[in-house]
Amino acid sequence: MAAENLNAPKRFLPMLLALLLALATAASHLGEWWWGLALIAHFRPHLAALSLVSLGAGLLWRARRSAALSLALLVINAVPLLPYLGLAARGNAAAGNLRVLTYNMHREATDRAVFRELIEREQPDLVVLSEITGSIAALAEETALPKYRAGEPSSGLLYGTVLFSRWPVPDWHVELSADGVGSVLSAELCASERWQGCLRVIALHAAPPIDDGVTTQVQQLEIAARLAAQAQERRVLLAGDLDLTPWSPAFGELLARGGLVDTGLRRGLTATWLSRLPFVGLMIDRVLVSPGITVAGNRLGARIGSEHFPVIVDLAIPARAP
Repeated sequence: MAAENLNAPKRFLPMLLALLLALATAASHLGEWWWGLALIAHFRPHLAALSLVSLGAGLLWRARRSAALSLALLVINAVPLLPYLGLAARGNAAAGNLRVLTYNMHREATDRAVFRELIEREQPDLVVLSEITGSIAALAEETALPKYRAGEPSSGLLYGTVLFSRWPVPDWHVELSADGVGSVLSAELCASERWQGCLRVIALHAAPPIDDGVTTQVQQLEIAARLAAQAQERRVLLAGDLDLTPWSPAFGELLARGGLVDTGLRRGLTATWLSRLPFVGLMIDRVLVSPGITVAGNRLGARIGSEHFPVIVDLAIPARAP
């Protein structure tokens, strides 16, 4: 009897952990009620990891009920992660004919000298930058970015983006959200010698899904999805800091409504913000493409000052339009 009394607290702790995880998991599916609950969905890998820890604690202390509950929670939280585990192998970058780099500079945090080295080393054809400060012309000259550009910097628009291109961008425009806060850049690239026809490039820095930012982000994503769905020849590339992880319902809606696929499937569970560790940082910097574009590779550059890592994606654009 005394032994059972001593083991009771040990069995209670795994159950408490399992119940807390069950509450968090349930709340993550109720994001339509409140943006605070919607944020929990972004931490799906964290919930899966904690469910595994809870399962181990239940097994270790022979708490069968908490172990069973933890196992169910592990399945619920791990299943959405599987697509990013099964296709995580890198592709052959040499197979691509378009290299894209998207990066949130985090204002003055980026080391410009190291950033220049990154651009010179990677030689991207397209670069999408957000949270830029200072002169755009000076930045382009100092860091050897592609010579053609479109878009507005963050100093002009709260969530502005700038596109640098190896090819001329004569046709581009910025569409503002209804509240005038968020923006979406759309550009047509039709002068490349590597393929016939045009490629629509959509770039945005989405507002964070917190308080009033939720409305702004929803409007930005609606604009981006519409622009993607309306693109001629169904050649679309969408890049930027979306402030969304793949497990957010809003992300799934963007893919479905825009007819897009996530190139991040090639990289796997690697965070782009705060840390390379999947259970610390978040995967919020993304490159999405239309299904006819092949993803040759998706990887992260080294940290160069910003809280964000550069995302480098190699794509194979078909020589002829569909």
